[in-house]
Amino acid sequence: MRVTAFGQEIKRLRAEAGISVRELSRRLGKSVAYIGKIEAQGEIPTPEFICDMAIALGRDAELLLRLAKESQLSRSEREINRRHTEALEKHRRSAGADLRVGQTEEGTHMATVVSLINMKGGVGKTTLASQLAHAAGKDGLRVLAVDLDPQSNLSQSLMGPSRYVEHLSENLPTVVQILDDYVPAGGSGGAPRPIDLDDIIVKNAGYWSSSSLDLIPSRLELSRTLKNPTGKERRLAKGLSRISDRYDLIIIDCAPTESILTDAAYFASRYVIVPVKPEFMATIGLPLLARSIREFQVENDDHEISIAGLVFNHSSSYSAGPEGQQSIKEVREEAQRHGWHIFENQVKYSASYAKAAREGTPLAQTSYAHYDVIRGFDRLKSEIFETLGVAKVEEK
Repeated sequence: MRVTAFGQEIKRLRAEAGISVRELSRRLGKSVAYIGKIEAQGEIPTPEFICDMAIALGRDAELLLRLAKESQLSRSEREINRRHTEALEKHRRSAGADLRVGQTEEGTHMATVVSLINMKGGVGKTTLASQLAHAAGKDGLRVLAVDLDPQSNLSQSLMGPSRYVEHLSENLPTVVQILDDYVPAGGSGGAPRPIDLDDIIVKNAGYWSSSSLDLIPSRLELSRTLKNPTGKERRLAKGLSRISDRYDLIIIDCAPTESILTDAAYFASRYVIVPVKPEFMATIGLPLLARSIREFQVENDDHEISIAGLVFNHSSSYSAGPEGQQSIKEVREEAQRHGWHIFENQVKYSASYAKAAREGTPLAQTSYAHYDVIRGFDRLKSEIFETLGVAKVEEK
C-alpha cells in the first residue's frame, strides 16, 4: 500500500494541531501502529472512524470524508489501469505484436511530454520553454506549449501582451478550467459546462503565420487551485491524453514551487528538463526537486517519469566569472549524486534572449541577435530534441 492524499492530510492536520501520533491514538482508542498505517501506508478507515478523527483533530468531517473517498477512487483507478495494462501487454505478447513506444495499438503517434521545472525561481524556465517551442514549430513539429505558472509569462511571451490582455478581458478559458474540470458560465445567464480542450487551446500561437505551435494559456487565478487542490492532480494529464495524438511535442512551463501544480505536471509528463542558472545558491532547488520526484515515483509507481537533463542558463554575464564557475562545479557534483544528465550545450549569455521575450520572437528572428548566439541555441535545441526522441520533420 502507498501513502494517500487522505493520509497526508491527516498527518498535516495532526502536526498543525501539535498532536503526537501517540496522543491521537489515545484519543481514538486505537494503536499507534494503526494510526501509522493511515498516515504512511495507505490505510483508509471506516466513515464512522473518519468522523471520530475529525472530532479528535477539531476539523470538518465532511472534508475528511470527501478526501478519503477520492483517495479510494484514485487507488481503484490505478488498480484498474494496472490490470488493463497487464491484460493488453499479455495480449500483445501472445499475438506477437511489436508496438513502438509512443504509439497506440492502432499505430497513432503520441506526443512526448516534457516539463521544465526547478524549485528555484529566476533560472530561465520560461525563456527556454518559449524558445524550444518556437524551435520545434520551425522544425515542422506539431507542438503544444502549456503554461502552468500563475504568473503567465509563457502565455504573454508567445501571445504578446496585447493579445494576452484581450484574451483575459474576453474571459476566455485557460489552463485553470482544465484543473477545475468545467468552464464557468459566461455573463449573467447560462450554466457551467464540461471542458472542451479545443475551446481552451490558442491555435497557431507561434511567430510564423503557418505556425504549428499551439498554446494552453494561464492566468493569475490559477493560484486559487492551491487553496483547494483535492482531486485535481490528474486532470491535466487526462486532458492532454485526449489530444496527445495531435502533437509531436508538449512543453509544460511550471511554477517554481512544490504544489498541486507540480504533481499535475508530473502526472502529465514523461520527462523533466531542469534549467539552472550558474550563480550563488544555484543548487538550492536541486535537492528539493530530487526529493519531490522521488516521493512522486514512490507514491505513483504506475507512472514513468525521469529527468532528461539539466541545462545551464547563463542569463547574466556574472555567471561567466569565478562565482559562476564554482556554481557550475557544485551543480555538476549534485547532478552526479543523483545520476542526472547535464546537457553539453548551454544557453550562452546574451541580451537577445530578453529582447526575444519582449518582441515575442524566436531567437533567430529577434532584432540584432548575434549569429553565434543563434547557432549556440540551435545546437542546444538539437541536443535536447535528440534526447527526448522527437525528430525534425522539415524546414519552413
